[in-house]
Amino acid sequence: KDDNKDDNDDQQNKKTNDNDVEENKDDVSQIYAIQFIDEWEGLSSYTSFNRQQDKSTKNDSLSVLMTSSDDFIHLWQYISNCEKQTMNLEKIMDIKFTHLEHGYGGVFVHLNIDSDTVAAPMSAISQSTNIIPDKKAFGGDRNPDNLVYVFDAAQCPANNLLGVALSDGTLRLVNGRGVCVTILQLPGCQSHLTSFSWDKTGSRLASCVATGHIILWKLHFWDNGIDRVTPACQAVMQGGHKLGKPLFGAKYFGGDDENLLLSWSVDGSLCLWDSYCEGEVMAPMATLISNSSYPIYAVDVVEKEASKSSHVAVGGGRDSSFLGVPVYLYDCTSS
Repeated sequence: KDDNKDDNDDQQNKKTNDNDVEENKDDVSQIYAIQFIDEWEGLSSYTSFNRQQDKSTKNDSLSVLMTSSDDFIHLWQYISNCEKQTMNLEKIMDIKFTHLEHGYGGVFVHLNIDSDTVAAPMSAISQSTNIIPDKKAFGGDRNPDNLVYVFDAAQCPANNLLGVALSDGTLRLVNGRGVCVTILQLPGCQSHLTSFSWDKTGSRLASCVATGHIILWKLHFWDNGIDRVTPACQAVMQGGHKLGKPLFGAKYFGGDDENLLLSWSVDGSLCLWDSYCEGEVMAPMATLISNSSYPIYAVDVVEKEASKSSHVAVGGGRDSSFLGVPVYLYDCTSS
């Protein structure tokens, strides 16, 4: 009898656990950004294998892996062991994004490093968790805790700033110590950002809005530093893509000056813009692709200086055939 009772208890516990898993499926964190960063400046390093520093070695920058989860950015220091052909990861920083009214640019940091190694600039991360302001949640019923979700993030090697596109419509720039140095947001913009892109100089950005708009920004760096940054809106662009359909990305290209910009959308369009245009722009230079049955989620460009040509790879698609989902490759030649 005791054995039967134990079996019944085990079955009941398993059923309860299965129900809990089923109920929590919608609560699983989503990862929208990931990047290997060769040089992350602003943090001290330590060796995670034995928790000891090599005092004779000075580390001005770290090699890290950046990942996102919901309203967080996580930084992982990675150390490769060539002999064992392994890589060890140690989480060294959590950056939480919340609403601007909480101060500090809505950015709170926790350093997962021993206190004798480096002190955390802010440890108020627990104070900002699940705070629900008196306003409508971004995402409505799908976001009951009114979290500020990370939809895209990328570090720029040219200026060592981390840009983060968020669900509240802001694009926030964070330095290597986790301090928000500036916030890019147009007044009245209530829609979330889906993506953004740096140019190679780190002085220009293109942010993509879920409404189908593209916003171009210029950054001014004071005193040759990154702790004082002033953004200016260069252009607001629309047309080419269907309004109300979210954009999934933009990319600067076009020679050393990167005078062109590509943008792509879930509506299946790929548009070409002048990346130095200003003011309100109502149409692209050209619509390169328009195929409503093939939503575009990813695009990349490689430029060949010798032949003055570019190769464009386009990925997306809705339904796959027995051959799989097609990826389209295009050749572009400058005249």
